[in-house]
Amino acid sequence: MTVVNIKDRVKNNKLNLSGLNLTEIPTKEIAPLKVSHLDLSNNKITSTDNVFSSLPSLVKLDLSGNQIKSVAGDIGSLQKLAYLSLANNKIKDLPKGLSKLKQLKHLNLSNNPLKPELVEAIGPSQNNAQCQSAAANAIQYLKGDSKKQDDKQNKKKDKKNSKASPNGVQNDKSKNKTKSKKKPAGFVSKVFGFFGMLISYTLLFAVLIGLSLYALSYYDKKTYGNVKAKLLPVWASATSNLDPKVASKVNYYLLQAGNSFDQAVHTSIDASIKSYKWVKANPTVQQYSKNVQDTWKSFWDSVFKKVKST
Repeated sequence: MTVVNIKDRVKNNKLNLSGLNLTEIPTKEIAPLKVSHLDLSNNKITSTDNVFSSLPSLVKLDLSGNQIKSVAGDIGSLQKLAYLSLANNKIKDLPKGLSKLKQLKHLNLSNNPLKPELVEAIGPSQNNAQCQSAAANAIQYLKGDSKKQDDKQNKKKDKKNSKASPNGVQNDKSKNKTKSKKKPAGFVSKVFGFFGMLISYTLLFAVLIGLSLYALSYYDKKTYGNVKAKLLPVWASATSNLDPKVASKVNYYLLQAGNSFDQAVHTSIDASIKSYKWVKANPTVQQYSKNVQDTWKSFWDSVFKKVKST
């Protein structure tokens, strides 16, 4: 059959090539036409290899009444396919690719020598209602079948990797080998981790002490002077072994940092006191702040009630 003959048979985006004694599907001639309906029934077609991927626009495909023994796996590329008839062929099984046909609503597999498992899973497909259920059942069956095959392959791999023995001694050895592949943390990394943690906690402790001292210097200068008098000899003995130049630099930087920190603390405290006095002197601001507090409190009360109820 020539290309011209095929073009002449296209009507309303539908191509009818039924009953023409075709032995193969003329894919090269059909593909450029981009038809949505293709009727290839009642021919002598034996193979569907290298066909479906070239016809992605198909919505309806009729291959009934041929001599097809197996359906090519690339049928999954027909993402728009809603109707598929494979009746009166020699098909025994279906490819996994058919499970990818999300739009498939009609599947006719009547009068095929299907394997018993497939017949039981899909059911009959004589009338329209049965063909609709057959489509859904086939997709579900093929998805489940692929999972089973994957499980079987994984079990085979596990059997090959593990050496079976009646006492299970060799299996334990293989498990120990796999566990030994995980490299434990090295001694050096543990030491560095310990010292890093020690330094961080020491710095945190020093900051807390500094905050306590500066708070004490603001509220009780006499007690602060007594504490300072006790701490200075301890600091002097700690820095006595250092080089004088290094010790002087350390003391200088600590003094600068202390002065800056002291100034910041005093400034923040003064600002807090001034803001408190300003709020106290303005009833409108007091009422506003009270409203804000009440709203915030009611919000958190509702949140905790919801948490308790759940």
